[in-house]
Amino acid sequence: MTRDEALAVITKALIATVGSVDGDLAEDTNLVDDGLLDSLDSMTFLFELENDLGSKLEAIDETYDDFRVGALVDIVVQATS
Repeated sequence: MTRDEALAVITKALIATVGSVDGDLAEDTNLVDDGLLDSLDSMTFLFELENDLGSKLEAIDETYDDFRVGALVDIVVQATS
């Protein structure tokens, strides 16, 4: 999966979680710190992301706290390679 494809999957999961996204996501956007997700939304977002990918992302567990888009793209690309 390319970085652009991974970003599209992340955006889709984000929209499924919060309903809409204003503008484009940048790699340095932090979904939690920038207010796109709260703590409950973050768990729903990860569920949606893994559901869309059809597999568990081993790099993400219950203690995962790096919600920068670039870090998530890296994880998705690595998991699907």
